[in-house]
Amino acid sequence: MHSPERHRCRRYSAISRKRVLVAEKDDIVLALISHILNRQGYSVDIASTADQALVQLQANHYDALLLDAALPGGGLDWIRSVATRSEKLVILTAGPDAVDVPARVVLQKPIEFALLVEAVASCVTPPD
Repeated sequence: MHSPERHRCRRYSAISRKRVLVAEKDDIVLALISHILNRQGYSVDIASTADQALVQLQANHYDALLLDAALPGGGLDWIRSVATRSEKLVILTAGPDAVDVPARVVLQKPIEFALLVEAVASCVTPPD
């Protein structure tokens, strides 16, 4: 049986976890990003299409959004319409097409995972 103090600590840690939505069309990349962010202590929701991402965005609050610029059913116009808080947005792209979208960070594929972790941290950490 768990002590009450230990139980409180676990509940607090679950409450304090920052929530991230990762929307990526490639299932392998999606699984890798989700795994890496979970290991960093983030609570991660995933989507592989724009429709799935929109459902998640309407149902939940996110501290950071990682959105694939070539998400099926999405694209840059879709990202512009749903990502109203650019300081929370990280765009994942294979080309130079995302440079005109207001975002905290634009990461070129293939993704360097250390840069990904830095980018998410910059979205969830309040500025000084």
